[in-house]
Amino acid sequence: MKRIEELIFNQCQQTPDGLALSDSISKLSYSQMWDCVCKAEKQLQEKGMEKGEIVALSMPNNVEAVVSFLAILKAGGIVMLLHNELTEAEVDTYFSIQSPNWLWNTSSLTNITKEKPALPVRQVNALSDLFLFGFTSGSTGRPKGFVKSHYSWSSSFQEWSDIFSLEQHDKVLVPLHISYSAQLYPVLHALCSGMHAIMLESFTPSAVFNKEASCMSITPALISPLLRYVQSRPKEKRLLPKTVISVGNKLSPSVRKKFSQAFPNAYLYEYYGSSEMGFVTVLSPHTAETLPHTVGYPVDSVDVLILNKRGKEVEKGDKGTLFVKTTQAFEGFVKDSEETNRSFFNGYVTSHDIAVQLQDGSITIVGRDKNVIKSSGSLVYAEEIEELLLQIPGVSEAAVFSVVDAERSEVVGAAIVLENVSLSDVRQALTKRVSAYKIPRVWRVLTSFPRMKNGKIDKATIYSYFAEKEGKTYDFI
Repeated sequence: MKRIEELIFNQCQQTPDGLALSDSISKLSYSQMWDCVCKAEKQLQEKGMEKGEIVALSMPNNVEAVVSFLAILKAGGIVMLLHNELTEAEVDTYFSIQSPNWLWNTSSLTNITKEKPALPVRQVNALSDLFLFGFTSGSTGRPKGFVKSHYSWSSSFQEWSDIFSLEQHDKVLVPLHISYSAQLYPVLHALCSGMHAIMLESFTPSAVFNKEASCMSITPALISPLLRYVQSRPKEKRLLPKTVISVGNKLSPSVRKKFSQAFPNAYLYEYYGSSEMGFVTVLSPHTAETLPHTVGYPVDSVDVLILNKRGKEVEKGDKGTLFVKTTQAFEGFVKDSEETNRSFFNGYVTSHDIAVQLQDGSITIVGRDKNVIKSSGSLVYAEEIEELLLQIPGVSEAAVFSVVDAERSEVVGAAIVLENVSLSDVRQALTKRVSAYKIPRVWRVLTSFPRMKNGKIDKATIYSYFAEKEGKTYDFI
């Protein structure tokens, strides 16, 4: 079982002069990068860092951050990645879940505690085989801390290359902060594979095109700025990375269509996964032509199981909780054995998504089991309504919630962003697609959705708008 920094060291020996890392200021070959990693590791050891300790790393999205990350791994540590723009209150929230042993930012390395962390270990035998301490997004409540082993990522690197046809000459652009694991993974994959990882300290459309990379992973929210940018600069279309991988929220068919029209030479993929399960399915450009509302087909290395509430496998076409057997599974949630145990079943792991596997094997995500709204005595999955709203021309973004109601206990509420369509038309279009009890009764029309630092929709903030009832809120109760 190879540790990630060992795989990168092996690559450094194979391609010492190849470009490994760059940002707007620095460029490092593989041999130069490894020299920097060794120097940073020595700094950690001189300060007194020991194997198995957690180091909270808070730096801009640049070469130094990646070098520091690898130095912590080489020293036998576990990295708690933090966005460098977090507020003090946000940092306190994360540290209340698990206090790190060290805090490392651009200017200092500070010892916080020498108490060894008590972390869940499921697949591996020793604490030293853990490498990443992450946090769930907390979009629907308080974030949870989780840990991953080296093997959970390193075991999947070759499959990632195969799925997206990536080779050693590829240049991988990293447009968002590596505290978002969907950005960290491509960096580590690139460095283990002899590729060149290009770091953007902050996302701008011009930087994406100017770097002339061949691959990048993005969130759906970044596609619209790219589309707007090339409207006045059509000659730059050819500079978009050939392979674009969308992760996070489901892409709406209308956004995918606009992307394909603007960038006919690019390949737009989506993948579905989670912190608990790793990547599970991939929707290729070819599959998206006929099955755009699915998340594609399971990747070869995972075995999918869809179970009902009694733990029995459902028939294809029926709803159930999606479980997968995969080497990418996480070790568990920190200080939450109940939630950890709930996430595993006979060697399978779940992030509690409700899914349907169609007869051809493709997967549709219906919703999270915690995002179920009881409306008029029936169950409504928030994600199902979100997906239907996004299929209506003119609805560019949608988020659906349970809204407290004095008479009905709870009703369906929807926040939407509209382009050249009225709310009345949207409601009318939705009425033709779903039963009356699934139609949102409370609507919030926004000019844009607030985002978290990783680019995901900030559902917690949007949800607060329903409680405040400020601005353009429409009640149909």
